[in-house]
Amino acid sequence: MHTVKDPQFGDILDYERLRAGMMDVLDNVYPTFNLLGSMLAATRHFQNDPGYMTACAASGLAYMMLVAAEEYELAAKLKGKIFTLAWTEEHTGTDLLSIRTRATSIADDDSGKQYHLQGQKWLINNSWHADYHSVLAKVDPAASGPRSISLFAMPHSSTKNWQRLETHVLKNMVLTKYDIDGPATLIGQEGRGLEILQRMALPSKYHCAYMGVKMVDDSLPAAIEHLSRKTIFNSNPIQFSNVFRQLYNLAQQAALINFAFFRALAFSDSPFLQFHGIMLKSWLLLKCNEILSQNLLVTGSKGFLKQSNIGGNAIDSFVYPVFDGHYTLNTLLTYKHTRRYLTARSQGDIEARMQTLREHAYRPREGKQILNNSRETRHPPFFDYADYIERCRLPIPLDARQLVDASRDLLEAIARRGDSNEPEYRYKIGMLVHNLEALLAAVELCKATGNDNYLNAALMQYNETGKLLNRIISEGAFDSDFIEPLRLLPLPKPADPSRFLLDLLDVKGQLRRD
Repeated sequence: MHTVKDPQFGDILDYERLRAGMMDVLDNVYPTFNLLGSMLAATRHFQNDPGYMTACAASGLAYMMLVAAEEYELAAKLKGKIFTLAWTEEHTGTDLLSIRTRATSIADDDSGKQYHLQGQKWLINNSWHADYHSVLAKVDPAASGPRSISLFAMPHSSTKNWQRLETHVLKNMVLTKYDIDGPATLIGQEGRGLEILQRMALPSKYHCAYMGVKMVDDSLPAAIEHLSRKTIFNSNPIQFSNVFRQLYNLAQQAALINFAFFRALAFSDSPFLQFHGIMLKSWLLLKCNEILSQNLLVTGSKGFLKQSNIGGNAIDSFVYPVFDGHYTLNTLLTYKHTRRYLTARSQGDIEARMQTLREHAYRPREGKQILNNSRETRHPPFFDYADYIERCRLPIPLDARQLVDASRDLLEAIARRGDSNEPEYRYKIGMLVHNLEALLAAVELCKATGNDNYLNAALMQYNETGKLLNRIISEGAFDSDFIEPLRLLPLPKPADPSRFLLDLLDVKGQLRRD
């Protein structure tokens, strides 16, 4: 997209273009909250360009903290401004409890909301061009507990000494470190900064995942089109069985992540907000990285051209698992759900879930995700997923019960060894739960669309889950049985390979074809 030459920073995003689109995006945040609507508005204005979409997301999420804190008067006043997320500091990274930026209350302020902030922030997007900064700071610099952090809205005039930090990805964005020294307004209550951040962070994970999904949506069709037109040995490469197989496998995986994302959105106004959001931020975004990298290899030299989004998206996609937090931290959060996930005995309602997916997936709607009760989002109502998959009766031999039982046995083996609290195993088990849930998503993809062309997506995900389980068993030298992989269904031989693959990628069209 369009960039401008800045005398201080060189070739960068046109931040006036960003500002022009922000009001439309934020109309979906306040006064009503429409999670998907805000993402679609960003797509309309910025055509999924990674730099603009990331800058838009950073500004929108920082503004969203006003809504999360129920500061509605300020939210109305500042809607349309460019914001930035001023959280991280160079010495501490994502360990927010160790920040050093200090807030001192202004003595003659009758409102009790005005403070003077001093400190330094690092690796902050939009910071030079922002009108306001959502700053995390400490009133008591010696405090370190969850209530030690407060949130402030700080005007740009309270910042100084900016230094741009060059990056390997999204090179037209302006990320800086800078000093803070000036007045700011307290958002919410003193000591409630992390609570507000957590309210905002749940729906923010969906914004990060959306960008990864849209990069895949843009890149795979471009690769299919290129390999359908290119000529080698008087034939199009897509006609070669090895090329078609690779594109077919990528299309199956891309269809699954696309459905998994919009499936999570369909259930986001429910207690599954946190569980699905964490899964999208880790499993899905890492899967996007993998698909985009493999797509670049299949496409070949075309993907390395600057005007091609195939190679650019593959490189830029690596920023999203770490944007607004690290994928490892998100996966560790899933570990606490593991026992309830693997031991649930209630029966899932297939028809009710299918109705929700067919009515709400891919459709923007108003909700209250940003104000969901944290106690509910931390305790989603899991059901017996193996039983659910069995009752879906797909025409393939998925032994979900074996996967669930083997995962539960492995969890017990880790406990007997005394390693349950080891970060290595908490991370691995968190990823295992994500893969099990992805298998459920693959089954629901087949069930909701009624399209047997997606059956291999379910078989692939079953094998991927078994592969991860086997690796944990092997690396830990556990005395557990390995999971045998399932055979995929035969590779189709369509008359028009390009059309067939593009139809696979059009999950929305398959779901809505009735």
